[in-house]
Amino acid sequence: MIERIDISRIHVLGGTDDDARRFVESDFKIRSGLCPNGHGLLQETDFGQACEQCGFSTNKRAEKVAHQ
Repeated sequence: MIERIDISRIHVLGGTDDDARRFVESDFKIRSGLCPNGHGLLQETDFGQACEQCGFSTNKRAEKVAHQ
């Protein structure tokens, strides 16, 4: 199971609580292998992950979840 970062551990300098919530959700989606822009699954690349639809890319790989 991939866990969301606890919002109480995040502070966005010059930002609001809404900015921190958006960061937490975006981070969760990326670590889950999903495009943070809502386009579905990210494709694994040599450097990390990328979205074929919007061009979003990150060097963070999706976290692997053990099936039980």
